[in-house]
Amino acid sequence: MANKEEILQYIKTLAEQNVVSKDEIVDAYNSGTRVGGDQVIVKRLGIAEILYYIGGAIVFIGISIFIFQHWEDLSPFTRIISTLGSGIAAYVIGLIFYRDAKTEAIGSAFYLISALVMPIGIYVVFDNAGFDVSGSGWQSVISGILFAAYLSSYFVFKKEIFTLFSIIFGTWLFYSFTNYIIGENPYFSVSKFYWYRTLVVGLAYLLLGYFFSKTHREQMSGFLYGLGILGFLGAAFALGGWKPSQNFFWELIFPILVFGALFLSVHVRSSAFLTFGTLFLMAYILKLTSEYFSDSLGWPLTLVIAGLLLIAAGYLYVFLKKKYITK
Repeated sequence: MANKEEILQYIKTLAEQNVVSKDEIVDAYNSGTRVGGDQVIVKRLGIAEILYYIGGAIVFIGISIFIFQHWEDLSPFTRIISTLGSGIAAYVIGLIFYRDAKTEAIGSAFYLISALVMPIGIYVVFDNAGFDVSGSGWQSVISGILFAAYLSSYFVFKKEIFTLFSIIFGTWLFYSFTNYIIGENPYFSVSKFYWYRTLVVGLAYLLLGYFFSKTHREQMSGFLYGLGILGFLGAAFALGGWKPSQNFFWELIFPILVFGALFLSVHVRSSAFLTFGTLFLMAYILKLTSEYFSDSLGWPLTLVIAGLLLIAAGYLYVFLKKKYITK
């Protein structure tokens, strides 16, 4: 394979011979590096990186099984050392590896181990102290500690993986703290309360994703766009309910949200918006046809109409993706 100098010299020669123009070179570069913010993660994750993360997950599973098998034989101090101590040790090892770009991926694997083990360790600390850690209040405390720890780590070390863990533990804190505030309040339906909170979380992810896209952090932006639009549209779809207990407000507003997602897919050039928007549009079409038209038109005719509408939605997906997302 040619080195960088040879490639640059070849491009320069082509430009001098008017084979390609400067604008064509820039367009080719842009189309290759920004197909869509949410596709960058896939490109950068190689086999080695995937194996590192799988290895980190397997280490976590091994630690968990070992602790579970010998839990009754361990003293309180040993329990804390084997859980919280392991998490802190993995965090420190991650810092060491992350300092070198060549071993950065290995450092991320150890950070993953620490993020998985440390919540267990903090649980063990509070449990040994005699607190009931199963309640929402103590879950809020534990998730708050982890959120503060990883958010502080980001501000100190400026590593993107700490942003990811901060978002994860911040989400846990949001769910557990809102559970703690509401408690056993009879005015709230548990299932609807969950979906309304997921709606808020999805919207927050989308706003964060947009912020990160403006600060050239496409990997995090794409990740948040995908989770955000899935959570937001999924929650809105669930809130619509199913006949005969459907919610007409959410049933009426849902197509507006879906087409809004399709419009935004063009604006932010995100295939996640386009993909999930199309999938939920298809789900909405099937839901409406089965609920309201299967009895009047007959199920076979309803299926024909639904199929044609799904084909139209598929064509819309292909058209938007080719024209606006991958151009």
